[in-house]
Amino acid sequence: MQKTIDVIYEDGVFKPVKKVRLPEHTKLKITVSGGEEKDSALIAKRQSEALLSLAGLWSSGDSCVSEDTDKYL
Repeated sequence: MQKTIDVIYEDGVFKPVKKVRLPEHTKLKITVSGGEEKDSALIAKRQSEALLSLAGLWSSGDSCVSEDTDKYL
């Protein structure tokens, strides 16, 4: 069984945000994930840098980058 449960970490304990129906003393393995906002900001920054890099090819005066692709990669 795989289920995603939203939790809050308080006082050294992971506490479910909503009621969870499990028998008492059930052993589980949890995977901690978070920081999506930070990851999204980093991805957006890298994408922006990549696009600006590509835009710079045309400002360099090169009119046909397909002739010598290794030079630009």
